[in-house]
Amino acid sequence: MTTKEVSPKTGILMFYTLLIAYITFAASWVGGSNLGPQVVATFFGDKGVDPTISEMVNYTITIARVVANFLAAAVLVKLGIKKASQLAIGLLCFAMVAAWMPNYWFYIIARMIMALGGSMIMVYMNPVVVRFVSQDKKIFYSSFITASYNIGAFLIAVAFAFWADALRMDWRITLSGVALVAILSFVVWLIRAEDFETGGQGGAPSTYSYGMAIKDPFVWRFAIGFCAFLILYVMSLNSIPGQLAKEFPEIFQASYMILAVSGGGIMGTLVRLKSPVNRERKPYLVMLGVFAIATMAFGIVSVAVLKLPFLAYLSFFISGFLIFYQYAVYLNIPHELPNMNPQKATLMFGIIWGITYGLYTVLNFIWSWIYANMGYWASNLFYFLVPVIYLAMIMTLPETYKKK
Repeated sequence: MTTKEVSPKTGILMFYTLLIAYITFAASWVGGSNLGPQVVATFFGDKGVDPTISEMVNYTITIARVVANFLAAAVLVKLGIKKASQLAIGLLCFAMVAAWMPNYWFYIIARMIMALGGSMIMVYMNPVVVRFVSQDKKIFYSSFITASYNIGAFLIAVAFAFWADALRMDWRITLSGVALVAILSFVVWLIRAEDFETGGQGGAPSTYSYGMAIKDPFVWRFAIGFCAFLILYVMSLNSIPGQLAKEFPEIFQASYMILAVSGGGIMGTLVRLKSPVNRERKPYLVMLGVFAIATMAFGIVSVAVLKLPFLAYLSFFISGFLIFYQYAVYLNIPHELPNMNPQKATLMFGIIWGITYGLYTVLNFIWSWIYANMGYWASNLFYFLVPVIYLAMIMTLPETYKKK
């Protein structure tokens, strides 16, 4: 596909348009969760929804995100970056459609379509970074990509903290307001986005195909490590706080742990933005990974054994900081590989995210089974053994740091 030269200014605008769209996805997703009781009351009145159905919807949405990431790479190869991203943001705009659906099942379907678009957008930020961002600034932009979901979640959390009653008064208006930002992003993309060559250097076609990406040992090692990393991070914001609150209700508040981990994560991202990494990646990531796992474990021990919740929340904050301080460095490793180009980055990240979400779902299910059948400490042992796989996978990756 022949394309005209795109200016760096336009390329950076395209990146921030995709970034804002993904932040909107996060805000809409978290906002919808916060407004869950109001949504259910609208469609079901006092009857509510069977918890089994709710769980099935969650797993279905996770599967949709797995499919979206595999699909994103194929769509880019077929349509090019402009039309592929246009499709993704267009699907994200189903957030507005969902808000005005006449029944719960149509609402869920529209939200799944929205999730499909949001997951594709995450993949499409990477080829833009490869094409328009210099090597020394890639970690800076990778930090934005890794923080984008947290930013959206944080913004909606702040909004609910100050204006909860107003936002819950009419959930359709609230979710429509968030969806409006997605529609504005779509309009900006239509007006300003340009196609650019996603193949090799100098306009040469890329020799890296979809099949090669699936068979690439680096992709699998990186994705397995990434999945193990996400178990440590994501479960610290959903499964673990609820588990600790259930086991130690007299001393522990789940919301405080979520605030500590996410607050530490935001702080870690901000510090990372100002901290270049002029050193070998692998030993650096292993060191930070060991400390992140250790501080998370110490936090849980502080609750379960020492009965010192304040010390636990402090440990969770430090762990959240360390998790996000290394997150961008790890996610930037594919960008630092030799002969990287936008198409290769899209194929790699699409498959990486797809494998990662799929494996995460399986491991999360195993954790739930262990907790239900083998008890609290067995599930905790599993929770901390999985991130060790992340440390092991780092050691199998190529060292991408090049001394200047």
